[in-house]
Amino acid sequence: MNMKSRLGKAFLIASALVLFCGLAGQAAEQKTTDAAKPLSEEEAREVIKARKAAKRHLESENLNQDLTQLEKDWGVKLYGIRWTASGYMLEMKLRVLDQQKAYPLLKRDVRRYLVVEKDGSVLEIPFTQKLGSLRSTVRSPNMVRDDTNYVAMFANPGKHVKPGDKVTLVIGNFIAENISVQ
Repeated sequence: MNMKSRLGKAFLIASALVLFCGLAGQAAEQKTTDAAKPLSEEEAREVIKARKAAKRHLESENLNQDLTQLEKDWGVKLYGIRWTASGYMLEMKLRVLDQQKAYPLLKRDVRRYLVVEKDGSVLEIPFTQKLGSLRSTVRSPNMVRDDTNYVAMFANPGKHVKPGDKVTLVIGNFIAENISVQ
């Protein structure tokens, strides 16, 4: 094949590619403008609600299969107690699984404290003038939210409790024993 015929074929192939890509691009633009019409605010909210509900349903099915007795009775999952604030505070975190069962644990008037198992000392939630009590609380049952974390900070004066020590969490009638501090 001579040089002119090679250039001619290359030109034809290049022209065909440019033409094809241009048509494909126009078709893609047409599809996206037709199919991807923006949702109204109400439609977007409904889509988000449906997705969240589906996610919660799947999570609740998975959780119901392996709930501990504590979680079944009280409707909360205790994540544990962590050493925080350079050891001068202990953070208790729990997640609400059932609003009605968890409400008694989150009421304002319920006393919360930790009992250190090695010596029986009691660690309370501190109260400060500017911040108040360092805990999450609710005033009524409808304020409790499923799949929400609630925390309480317990004073640990002199770094009395160390990571690995065992404590008992007491919130009203709720008692969780042998919790290892992380």
